[in-house]
Amino acid sequence: MAIKSIIAAYSGDAEGSSGLHLAAQMARKYGAHLTGVVWHGPTFIETRYRGFLSQEVVGMLRTRDAEILDEIRSDFEKRVAVEGLEGQSSFLDLDGRSDFNLAEHARSYDIVVMGNRAAAMGREHFVARPDVVALRSGRPLIIVPKDYSAAEINEHAVIAWDGKRAAARALGDAMQILETKSRVTVLTVGETPVRPAADDIVTLLRRHGIEAEAMVRPADRGGVARTLMEVCQEVGAGLLVMGAYEHSKFSEDILGGVTRDIFDEAPLPVLMSH
Repeated sequence: MAIKSIIAAYSGDAEGSSGLHLAAQMARKYGAHLTGVVWHGPTFIETRYRGFLSQEVVGMLRTRDAEILDEIRSDFEKRVAVEGLEGQSSFLDLDGRSDFNLAEHARSYDIVVMGNRAAAMGREHFVARPDVVALRSGRPLIIVPKDYSAAEINEHAVIAWDGKRAAARALGDAMQILETKSRVTVLTVGETPVRPAADDIVTLLRRHGIEAEAMVRPADRGGVARTLMEVCQEVGAGLLVMGAYEHSKFSEDILGGVTRDIFDEAPLPVLMSH
């Protein structure tokens, strides 16, 4: 089953622009419909000082938000026109007080594409958090670095395989993308054998007609996340596929973890599933 419906979170900033660029490339490749979505909640001022603001001030904040929304919509339309997608794209405005609104809405799409969390000053409330979408949507998410500008999709994917549930979920969610790749590397980081082994996953992929190979690397001093990113650069990969939050999000937010490090530092698009 091919990808036919892509939703791209877009806020008009550099992070969102890189995500929209990849989403447009995917829409052309798969003949899919591309929906641009802007999520926005109340401003920090309105949230923090709501009880002290006059109706006039609240009205001014809302008017400014409406102007920003119009700018984002106009910019989205210009960008999809440049990408040649006028006939297969649409724009959606999600107004709510929680990023969970976007996570819920994403469930009716094949895949979500978005940049990392960043926004221009004064637009912070127009940017949804990819970690919330990855954790709560139940859909695969591709997070795109802000400097992504490839002229075409790189068709080499690396699968981060540790044998755990989240990795298996990511593998299944990514299969319709992996079947279109010219090369796939199944990468296990660490000395301890995992079950099922990377060789078993290679066998599965080959039964799907995917050219795949296994690779095992010890974790370097930078940890698992750093090793994953270094191998991706070494082999020239254009996509990393991995499970998200095998440990709790709370512990990763406090103590750090592979998912958190990849969210913050990955130099290539990353498909995550939870």
